[in-house]
Amino acid sequence: MAPIIKITNLDKYFGRIHVLKKVSLEVENKEVVCLIGRSGAGKSTLLRCINFLEEPSAGVIEVDGLQVHADVKGNKRRQMIHDLRIRTGMVFQEFNLFPHLTVIGNVMEGPVTVKDMDKAQAVKIAEINLERVGMTAKRDEYPNRLSGGQKQRVAIARALAMEPKVMLFDEPTSALDPELIGEVLEVMKTLANEGTTMLVVTHEMEFARDVADRVIVMHEGELIEQATPSQLFSNPKHAQTQSLLERYRSGKSAKQKK
Repeated sequence: MAPIIKITNLDKYFGRIHVLKKVSLEVENKEVVCLIGRSGAGKSTLLRCINFLEEPSAGVIEVDGLQVHADVKGNKRRQMIHDLRIRTGMVFQEFNLFPHLTVIGNVMEGPVTVKDMDKAQAVKIAEINLERVGMTAKRDEYPNRLSGGQKQRVAIARALAMEPKVMLFDEPTSALDPELIGEVLEVMKTLANEGTTMLVVTHEMEFARDVADRVIVMHEGELIEQATPSQLFSNPKHAQTQSLLERYRSGKSAKQKK
C-alpha cells in the first residue's frame, strides 16, 4: 500500500537561510510519527509546508494520492492546495479559535464554509467530535471561558470535523500550563489508538516514547535519525540524538528530585 504522506526532496529557504534541506519522508496509513529535535531544527516549518501554510522552495508533497509540486503555479495548483488542505487536519501551538463563536460553532465552521455542508449535518459531526475529545459539556461556551487545555481539545475537534486523512500536530502542548498538558496528550493517545494517522512535532518525549510507531530526529533542516521509540531511546546512533535525549533525561531527573 502506498504511504499516505510522501515528501520528496523538500527544500525551504527563508531568504538566504536554508531551513529544510532535501527532506524526504513517508508516513504510512494509521502510523503515528513523532518529530523531535531542538528549537530551530525545522520541525514546524516541515509541518507547515505539508499543507502549504509555508510555500516550499522545491520538492513534492503528496497526501492521500494528491501530489503537488512546489514549482507548479496557476489556478490548477491553487485548487490542488485547497484539496490537499482538506485532507490534512492541523492543530497549532496556539489554539486559534474564533472568539465570537461558541465551541460547537467553532467546530462546525470548517465543514459549513469549506465543504459547503448542510448546517444540520455539520452540527451532528461537531457533536461527535466534541464527544471524542471530552468537550460535549462545553458545547455552548465561548472560548474565553475555557482553560488552555479545553481550548486545545476544541481545536483538535475542529480539525477532526473536517474528516481529514491525516492529522498534523505542531507542538500542541507548548502553550499550556504543565497541569493542563496531560488532558491534551490523553486525547491524542486515544486518537492514536483509534488508528488516526498522525505526524506530531513535540517536545513531550514520554508521549513520543509511549505512543509513536516511529520517532524522527531533525537537526538543522535534515532528518538525521529515525527508529522505533524503543530503539531510538535505548540506543541512539547520532551524536545530536544522544545529546537531545541526555538533556531530556537530565530534565526528567531534576523534576523527580523536586
